[in-house]
Amino acid sequence: MEDVLEKLAGLSPREILGYAIASEEDAKRFYEHLASKSGALLGEFFRTLAKAEEGHRAILLRLHGSLFGDTDYTVPEGIPFAETSVDVETVANLIEAMRVALVNEKTAERIYSHLSEILPEHRGIFGFLAAQERAHYASIRSHTEYLEDMSRERPEYVNAPAQVIQNQFELYLGPRARP
Repeated sequence: MEDVLEKLAGLSPREILGYAIASEEDAKRFYEHLASKSGALLGEFFRTLAKAEEGHRAILLRLHGSLFGDTDYTVPEGIPFAETSVDVETVANLIEAMRVALVNEKTAERIYSHLSEILPEHRGIFGFLAAQERAHYASIRSHTEYLEDMSRERPEYVNAPAQVIQNQFELYLGPRARP
């Protein structure tokens, strides 16, 4: 996360905004992929996140258009997106993917906080997006903790196909946090 933020800090607002737009697109694809690997309830959770990321992308594209006169954004080279790095086949992989999503959500929050500092006239938009990323982080963390706890209680699921969540883990109906 620090590496991404350090690389972005040396770029122009236009480049950072381009990275943020592309990152939202990548997050949407990643959450759609996780939804396809999950049962009904967890899949709906990921589909909701994907829709939110699409909404963030739309906000950023409108802002890009108002700031730079077009929506043709440039994605800086050499700064990877975290979500694309995990192949989800087992429950353990799903938990790993969710941990990657946690890092990405925290990174996105920090990027929006940085953008609010360098483009203070748009602090309201970036503050809203940062708050959304914090909420995503909290929800994902809650679901991740649940799956980690369930995996410890039922170790036979750790290497089971991620789809096993369809029946065994879907008894859980909403996010919760560890005490």
